[in-house]
Amino acid sequence: MIDRRRTVALLALTAAVIVAQEVLLTRVLSVTTWYSLAFVVINLAMLGLTAGSLQAARAERDGKELEPWLARRMIVLGAGLLAADAITVFTPLSFHANVHAFASMLVVVGANTIPLIAGGGVIARIMSRGGVPIPVLYAVDLVAAAAGALMPLAILGPLSGPSAIALLAAISAAGSWLIARRRSSFIVVIAALAVIAVPSAFRIHLAKDGAFIDTEQHVIEMWNPLSYVYATRFAPQRLPVLWAASPRFVPRGAYSTSVVKIDADAWTPIHAYRDPAELTFFRYDGVFAAHWLRPRGTACVIGTGGGRDVLAALHFGHPRVFGIEINPAMNAILRRVADASPLIRDPRVQIVTGDGRAVLARTNVQCSVLQASLIDTWAATSAGAFAHTEATVYTREAWSLFLQRVEPDGILTFSRWYNPQHIGETARLISLSVASLLDRGVKNPRDHLAVLASTRCATILVSPRAFSPVDRAALERLERDLQLTLLVAPGRRAADPLIERLLDADSIRALKVAGLPSGLDTSAPTDDRPFFFQLLAPRAWIHPISAMRTLRQSYGVGGGVIPGNVTAMIGMMLMLLAVTIIGAILLGPTLVASLRSPTPPLPGVSAWIYFGALGAGFMIAEIAFMQRMHVVLGHPTYSLIVVLASLLVATGIGSALSTTVIRSRADVSVVAGAAAVLLAILPLVIGSLAPVTADAPLSVRASWTGSCAAGAGLLLGMLFPSGLRFTNRERGAPAALAVNGVTSVLGGGAAVMVSVTQGIPASFMLAAFCYLVAALAGPFRWRSEEITHGSATTAAADDSHHAR
Repeated sequence: MIDRRRTVALLALTAAVIVAQEVLLTRVLSVTTWYSLAFVVINLAMLGLTAGSLQAARAERDGKELEPWLARRMIVLGAGLLAADAITVFTPLSFHANVHAFASMLVVVGANTIPLIAGGGVIARIMSRGGVPIPVLYAVDLVAAAAGALMPLAILGPLSGPSAIALLAAISAAGSWLIARRRSSFIVVIAALAVIAVPSAFRIHLAKDGAFIDTEQHVIEMWNPLSYVYATRFAPQRLPVLWAASPRFVPRGAYSTSVVKIDADAWTPIHAYRDPAELTFFRYDGVFAAHWLRPRGTACVIGTGGGRDVLAALHFGHPRVFGIEINPAMNAILRRVADASPLIRDPRVQIVTGDGRAVLARTNVQCSVLQASLIDTWAATSAGAFAHTEATVYTREAWSLFLQRVEPDGILTFSRWYNPQHIGETARLISLSVASLLDRGVKNPRDHLAVLASTRCATILVSPRAFSPVDRAALERLERDLQLTLLVAPGRRAADPLIERLLDADSIRALKVAGLPSGLDTSAPTDDRPFFFQLLAPRAWIHPISAMRTLRQSYGVGGGVIPGNVTAMIGMMLMLLAVTIIGAILLGPTLVASLRSPTPPLPGVSAWIYFGALGAGFMIAEIAFMQRMHVVLGHPTYSLIVVLASLLVATGIGSALSTTVIRSRADVSVVAGAAAVLLAILPLVIGSLAPVTADAPLSVRASWTGSCAAGAGLLLGMLFPSGLRFTNRERGAPAALAVNGVTSVLGGGAAVMVSVTQGIPASFMLAAFCYLVAALAGPFRWRSEEITHGSATTAAADDSHHAR
């Protein structure tokens, strides 16, 4: 038996590594695939840990010695992390509905499950046979797991995403030395350290849909918890970057430009210059139309990126520019290239690091122009409708704040991609604008709106005050002089019937209904349903084959927002299918054996329903928390870390307190019912707290969001171990774990679909329904039988699994 200190150290190390891997894997997948897959990692973790707990219980029943078993598992954990790291980086993933794409996903999912299984088994056996009081082990497990959730904040930056995972592999393999020094562990440690020492060995070179990203020379490369960013060297370009280029533009000479890419796909230019006045090409870009109408006063920019919008504001004559950029790597790059592009040194410019809403909420800046040009990652536009950074600025609540920060006759201007044949994004932007004006009590939104478009980009101008005759004349001059299309203007009828229906809408419901004939979702996004880029009507999720047929007939595969939405939907379904298959392989035998057993493993159908409802309900609630808190905290990575850490601590404490709080069969249903009520009212609580803390520092917002998650987790953590107390634990625990793991996977997919189509509060309600089902199917309905506690390993495996 290993001594107490080594037991505690091994438990802490394993718990921290597993949770850190969850966070790091979402970051790496955000580069290699689309953001919509971030939530699949949570399903994967639950699946692996469940299988690990079952294997630990099996090893105990088979009488396998503890120390050699733990040592081998730690080596498997380290080697598995290193192998999964390589497979994730080098396997080209695409979202096409074919065998090759699905096989690639299956390989990646399977590879990343192996280390989780190994780590889950280590924790389960230590919790039962570690020779340390269970309360102490629980405390160590919870604190270490929470620390693991925070670890990526410290190691991403000094290390790349793949190198950070390699570090976890080295730590895991070295952890086996706490038990025994084996040759294989040294090999894993040396291999992992070699990857860290030579980061190019595991450098990501295949991004979304298998595209190569190493064809450009990276002179600056940075990782942080928010993104992977690289910049190319400055090089002369024949044409400058013009998002909404005027046909009147005539290039003169060469334009020295560096390209900055975010997560290997989205990009922003950095222009080399000496004086902003020399950048005359900005005058031929329709995205800067607002500056023609309001060239004075403070210009504000959300998402400064490479500084293009800031430079344009200076070029048009604004005496002050207030910029906001959520990604500190972008500002670091601007500082490093300041000799060629001295924007960051300009005394007229102030750039604040933070998310746009929070920064504007806590400042009293008044903007003559408040601009956000194409702020998204391309991943978000085409396939990241489920978890992307920019969701926070495309909601009615956000625009209510933005219009407050615009001067009474100022202009709020957003630009989005535009296709004359398929105006989905433009229509959604108009819907959001009309809804925001209706929220302000504006009777005729038409008088406050204008939209200028080129062949690929549309820019909307929204003013709290109706546009004056002088403004209308200026818009008409822009249309004439720049030869842009004035899609919407005060006093005009729009040529597109969908746009007309949106402009005629006199209610929020009318905006939603307007797009149904076109198969588009034209509802105005809210913080409770912040999926601006998900333009497919909700019925597409119910009829995916029809959506795929539309994709092939009307758009082709790839390119554009609607095709991207379909691609994202296909990809997520394929990934969930891959996770389900892996789950069937890992948990299916246990489930089948339990069902075929001559002695029923669980006391009746109600018990099966109870444990299945807990699995689905917990996963749905966890994902709903992450989706909703993303809007509060400003970035999905922050949401993942805060929610994961809070739930880990709270569910573990709840599990430890379950024997004290729950003393009878009826008590189980009372706690399950209380959990259902809490989950049902949480959207109201969050909706009340979010506005009043909008201007608070990130630490304050993280504190209360973590408290909400912890409050729910405390109740949820009591229910699984409490249910097992009223079964024959030796026979029932494997069956309960298996059905719980299977329904967790199904719950993860259900949560995403329900949130996207019906809103995040609907996901909370679905989770509440699951816990209500658990309450009605609780132990008070189960047949009485002789209850035995079974092996300590099985008991600890159950509790440890649920604490995850």
